[in-house]
Amino acid sequence: MDEIGDFMSSPVLTVDSESTVQEAAQFMHSHNIGAVIVSKYDKPVGIVTERDLTQKVVAGGLDPDSTLITEIMTKELRTMDRYLPVDEANEYMHKNKIRHLAITEEDKIVGMLSVKDLVGYYTKSFKMDE
Repeated sequence: MDEIGDFMSSPVLTVDSESTVQEAAQFMHSHNIGAVIVSKYDKPVGIVTERDLTQKVVAGGLDPDSTLITEIMTKELRTMDRYLPVDEANEYMHKNKIRHLAITEEDKIVGMLSVKDLVGYYTKSFKMDE
């Protein structure tokens, strides 16, 4: 049984809750990531994804230079433990229609799992079965 922690991205990258959308987008671009945890006083308070940037900012006509990241973030941060099976994460993400999942160990966020990570996992598993 393969564990989520073996396929997650780590370390977790964060932006401060006082950041603007523009600053967060530039941070995501420079680190080549599709989602970022938003933190306040070093505690996670939400998540922002590329989809949030396009659907809430661009399509919503918001000014990225004056809009705070907290205005567009998803406040409900969905998590799973790093020691659970990858299949369980896949089912959870599919059921909840999410593309990024914060991964925890002892209630601390230690990584992120994305649909891209799952594709890599299943591609590897498929090749091993051949």
